[in-house]
Amino acid sequence: MHSSFDTIHSVAPVIATADIEKSLEYYTTVLGFEFDFKYGEPPVYAGIKSGSVEIYFSIDHALAAAIKEKNLSPEVFIWVTDADGFFNEHKSRGAEIIEPPINRPWGARQYVIKDINGYFLKFAQPL
Repeated sequence: MHSSFDTIHSVAPVIATADIEKSLEYYTTVLGFEFDFKYGEPPVYAGIKSGSVEIYFSIDHALAAAIKEKNLSPEVFIWVTDADGFFNEHKSRGAEIIEPPINRPWGARQYVIKDINGYFLKFAQPL
């Protein structure tokens, strides 16, 4: 099947935050992503990257507050080549571990951390 949708090649989740600078700092120093861009003064939108993966941050005080107040845990699933290696690096840099690496029945070795915005980041490697 060919259509105009054949050109879709990637996706970038957008994380709601009350502080772009703190999010950038956390994702680059604790999680090892690279700074990509930021927009606005003060910043209202920004991005980080690693390989072909991009994650964006957007100022959204209402959503950021709701996530915190209601103890919500939006999820972002990230495929990696070495789940145990990434886990050890993230743990050594002080990431909040929700679940250590474990083999899941859907064919992935996965671990979960909670970022500073309340999001659960699920890092997984295909088995």
